[in-house]
Amino acid sequence: MSEKLTLLPHEYPDTSNMILEDDTPLDSFINEKQQRLLTTVFYSGSEISINVPFIVAANVGLFSYVGDSGIVPDVFLSLNIPGGEKWWKRNVRSYLFWEFGKSPDIVIEIVSPTPGNELGSKLTDYSQLRIPYYVVYDPLQKLSENFLQVFQLQGTSYIPKNNALFAELNLGLTLWNGVFENVNDTWLRWCDADGNVIKTGDELAAEKNVKISQKNAEISQKDVEISQNLLEISQKDAEISQLKQALLLAIEMGLRLKFGDEAVGMLSEISAINDVKLLQEIISQIPQMSSTDELRKVYFRE
Repeated sequence: MSEKLTLLPHEYPDTSNMILEDDTPLDSFINEKQQRLLTTVFYSGSEISINVPFIVAANVGLFSYVGDSGIVPDVFLSLNIPGGEKWWKRNVRSYLFWEFGKSPDIVIEIVSPTPGNELGSKLTDYSQLRIPYYVVYDPLQKLSENFLQVFQLQGTSYIPKNNALFAELNLGLTLWNGVFENVNDTWLRWCDADGNVIKTGDELAAEKNVKISQKNAEISQKDVEISQNLLEISQKDAEISQLKQALLLAIEMGLRLKFGDEAVGMLSEISAINDVKLLQEIISQIPQMSSTDELRKVYFRE
C-alpha cells in the first residue's frame, strides 16, 4: 500500500499559481477506450468489492508538492482516500498528494505508437512518488516482446514483478481477448485475486438479459409441454367418452334383449357410471343374470 501523508487541511499550500491541467488531447480512440475500460468498471455496478473510499481516473495529473510540474499517467487507482468524496466538493481538479493524504497505489501507462519513455524517465518519476505498483501495457510491442510489464516498489526503486496480481489490494490485471464497445481486440482488464476478469456493468446487464431470455424460453417450453399434456388429456377424455357411449349403447341393447322394458329404469343408473372397466364388466355379466336386482349388485357393490 502507498504511504499515508500527515498534512492537515489547514496546512494545505496555496495552489492558485500551479498549472493543474493543460487539456492535452488523447493519443487515439483505442487508448481512450482502453482507459475507459479500466476506469468505468469501478463505477458501473460491476463485481468489484471495494468498501473503502477510492479514486480511479484517466489522464489526471499527479502532484506531490507545490511547484511540481506533475505527471499524468494514463490510469491510476488510489484506495483508502481520507474524507471520502469531500474532495469533489472542494473542487480538487488534480490528484494533489497533500489533499488526498497518500500517493496512488497503482499507475498504468499504455504505450502508444509513439512511446513516451515509459521504461525510462517515467519509471524513475513514479518510483520517486513512492507509488507501490507501476504497470506498462504495450499492446503494439513497441518497447519489448512483452505486452504487459509490472513493477513493484522496493526501497526507492522498482523491480520487475512476475505477475499482475496485487494481493493486498485484492485486485489484479490481465489480458483479455474479446469485444468492448464493438471493438474486438486484446484489452487490459481488472481481475480478482484468482485472475477472473471483473465484468463491466454492460457485461453484467447482458448476462442478466441472457438469463432472463433463457428463463423465458424455459417458461415458454414449459407452457408448450403443459399445452401438449392438456391436449393429450383432452384427447384421452374424448376417447374415454366415446368408449363409454359405445359401452352404454351395448349395455342398453343387452338389457332390452335380456329383460325387456324392465331394464329401462336401470339405464339412468348405469349412465352415471364413469368407470369404463365396470361398464365392461356389466356387459359381460348381463347374459348370466336372472334378474335386474341381481345385475344391480354388480355396480352397487359396497
